[in-house]
Amino acid sequence: MTVAIGTACCVAAGEEIAGDEVVVVRQSPWVLIGLADGLGHGPHAAQAASAFCRYVEEHASMPIEDLLTGAGEQLASTRGAAAALLRIDESVGELEFSGVGNIAMKAITRTAMPSFCSAGILGRRVRRLRSFRFPISPGDVVLLHSDGISSGFDLGAFRDLDPEEMARRIVDVHKKSFDDATCVVAVVRDRGAA
Repeated sequence: MTVAIGTACCVAAGEEIAGDEVVVVRQSPWVLIGLADGLGHGPHAAQAASAFCRYVEEHASMPIEDLLTGAGEQLASTRGAAAALLRIDESVGELEFSGVGNIAMKAITRTAMPSFCSAGILGRRVRRLRSFRFPISPGDVVLLHSDGISSGFDLGAFRDLDPEEMARRIVDVHKKSFDDATCVVAVVRDRGAA
């Protein structure tokens, strides 16, 4: 299996720079996807989100709970962020998720994926981190989105779109004008599928 990824971001009204950022690291046989939402919006939020993404890129092979802990230490000099990570192992068909704050995960999968982010702010205070592991199969769709997107939408309404278009449409239709809105979509496919 292989993972196709699409992302989209819309900057909060009145701002010139997004305080949300996505990072994707591919190290066969897995892909690591991260989303950070810096507190507030504007340049200081962007600084926190960027610090998270740089740390994830540089330490991507670490276990994801350790990666979040280390990123939290790096964000201590910033205003902090909500952040989440997904690691999808393409060789064994497994997804691992962990996060802090109000990043949401939605999925259309053969196996239910009950999960939640730990309470707190990465870079400030975090209760105990938890990670969740689930089997994943070709045809499954998983996404992360920041709180700048209304959470009550039906992911199934977008399922037939390619990942990039899906992310863009979700942001366009469900964004809140007063906050940055970011979505990253992962679609699991059979290797060799278009």
